[in-house]
Amino acid sequence: MKLAYWMYAGPAHIGTLRIASSFKNVHAIMHAPLGDDYFNVMRSMLERERDYTPVTTSVVDRNVLARGSQEKVVDNITRKDSEEHPDLIVLTPTCTSSILQEDLQNFVERAQLEAKGDVMLADVNHYRVNELQAADRTLQQIVQFYITKARKKGDLVTEKTEKPSVNIFGLTTLGFHNNHDATELKKLMSDLGIEVNAIVPQGASVHELKTLPRAWFNLVPYRETGLLAAQYLEQEFGTPYVDITPMGIVETARCIRKIQQVINAQGATVDYESFIDQQTRYVSQAAWFSRSIDCQNLTGKKAVVFGDSTHA
Repeated sequence: MKLAYWMYAGPAHIGTLRIASSFKNVHAIMHAPLGDDYFNVMRSMLERERDYTPVTTSVVDRNVLARGSQEKVVDNITRKDSEEHPDLIVLTPTCTSSILQEDLQNFVERAQLEAKGDVMLADVNHYRVNELQAADRTLQQIVQFYITKARKKGDLVTEKTEKPSVNIFGLTTLGFHNNHDATELKKLMSDLGIEVNAIVPQGASVHELKTLPRAWFNLVPYRETGLLAAQYLEQEFGTPYVDITPMGIVETARCIRKIQQVINAQGATVDYESFIDQQTRYVSQAAWFSRSIDCQNLTGKKAVVFGDSTHA
């Protein structure tokens, strides 16, 4: 059992909803019975953002069980499309509604005929994966959806930026200290002279996804989310990715050296060794901190560690 943001990792639909609600102007329709719809309360309580959680529940009740879900789900999608005007509506079932074995892809195709925005199904096996795995898979699906769409329309941007640039994947709503990490990662990239091409999905628009191939490399700072999307972009466009978590002196140095290697392999000539040395010696204060800990005070004590797969 893994911990995610002070809670045990939830079922798959929670991961899908975390990704959908991280993007700007994306709405999620959850095909679920009452009782599975606690994500709205959870996000509102923990994130305390000004905007409403963009998630609507298409309730599975006795009428749905008698007549089928298609009419209700399609009506909910088209209604939200006309009311909210989202760029994308993501339909997701839950473990409970998956038992009905309905063809939700057909519902999506029906709704797309009437909706002005895009509609897609989060295609995740709710009995095989948990929240973190579903988030990773959903992010990859959304990236692939818009890359494919841009390619068909002929407006896919594949020309690399003039200066070294990066896409940062995996920062999401309800992520463990993700906002603080975003601030630090942007500062680190700025210190290294690297432009941030996009941060996905937190605060990103789906219309920005067609510019992802412009970056020189992709950075995946978390083990949980973003790796599948980075692997997809490497497969499609040859964009390399760095999946070393830049936390702690040793791992941050290893991550920066890997970034240096990736950038220099594409024709640049950067050397970050002096930067690593300065940060290690004078900025981190790690040596002072390690000497200042009185280990005797901790002997025999019990500790509770909060975190997720990356943080602790």
